[in-house]
Amino acid sequence: MVEWSFEAQMQAAQAIADQWGGWMRATGADEVVVEYEAVGPRAAVSSQVLHQGQWMNNALPMELVSLGLNLRAAMGRPGGGAWTWAKLSMSSSQGYKLVSDFNYDREPDLDPPYTAQDIAQELQAFPRTPDATPDWMRINH
Repeated sequence: MVEWSFEAQMQAAQAIADQWGGWMRATGADEVVVEYEAVGPRAAVSSQVLHQGQWMNNALPMELVSLGLNLRAAMGRPGGGAWTWAKLSMSSSQGYKLVSDFNYDREPDLDPPYTAQDIAQELQAFPRTPDATPDWMRINH
């Protein structure tokens, strides 16, 4: 697990804000919405970009999408694990402010489904106390 620090969290969030905002200004995008689901080394990501009144799926460049996974690693809390679901968004009408919603307990819907090995890798990378471990993440549930 990467050592947790508030500074690392802020740096990761600021990188998203700066780079997404720069991309949006350069392309004329009005809004970006990215949803992440992750466990262990696996992640599913979907993005939508609003440009000239039309939503486009997966139009945000992958190098910008992947910044959210860097944020997940930075936000892993000692004993509390890392979030398994997040929604990040940014809108030109709100001054390119990064808006976020995180869930540390939500069961990810991956295709193919996550495995016990994925969970074991998650818990090794982002350890959780028993109280912070959701039922679906318990190996013998």
